[in-house]
Amino acid sequence: MATVEEIANNTTLPMVFSGISKTYALYQAKNHGLDWWYIDTGYFGNHHEKVWFRITKNCHQNIYPIQPKRSDRLNRLNVDTSQIARGNKIMIVPPDDKVCGTYNIPSSKHWIDQTIAEVKKYTDREIVIRGRPASRQTRMLNDTFVDALRQDINAVVFWTSNCGVESVQHGIPVVSLGPSACHQISQPIENIDNLQNLNPGQVHAWMCWLSYNQFTKREMSNGTAWAILNER
Repeated sequence: MATVEEIANNTTLPMVFSGISKTYALYQAKNHGLDWWYIDTGYFGNHHEKVWFRITKNCHQNIYPIQPKRSDRLNRLNVDTSQIARGNKIMIVPPDDKVCGTYNIPSSKHWIDQTIAEVKKYTDREIVIRGRPASRQTRMLNDTFVDALRQDINAVVFWTSNCGVESVQHGIPVVSLGPSACHQISQPIENIDNLQNLNPGQVHAWMCWLSYNQFTKREMSNGTAWAILNER
């Protein structure tokens, strides 16, 4: 693992780092035109513990066009794709303050206020705020995001949260306001009052594509991840 000093002195080598708040590595890479690879929680397959980790190049999320991929990796994950009936409310999922810092957003509260005002330009639907439960155990077992989606939710608005991915896999349309993995599935906020239902074929192709962008630690250490990422 590189020290802060080693990172500051690197002006030629690509960088690999994990953690949205590692901005010193990010800025060093950008300032010197270096490629950088980012590792964080995977999109699917993590339950009581983190087994899958996404890897993206020059971005914190996979915002790139969907590429055709087989369903073999997705099938390994046994992803719950049970469809939730759309309700009437708009759910807003704010970014954490550490995410706000990375993207130069003043604060999570500022983002919430700004987003509520923007949503209200286009709809009179009731708005609910879904903050991230502090405990991983709580949000995985006692107060899950799927439970929240079942509370009369019509659509989800967010910045760059994996909650967007979970919304789509359960059939709830999304509006992504930041660089998220839902970039290819997101719909315009101007249409928030009447978002179209998701296209199952497009969603499946998108999920297959994302499954080819996440890996286990073993796949990262034995070269599988590197080989798959360089197939493009």
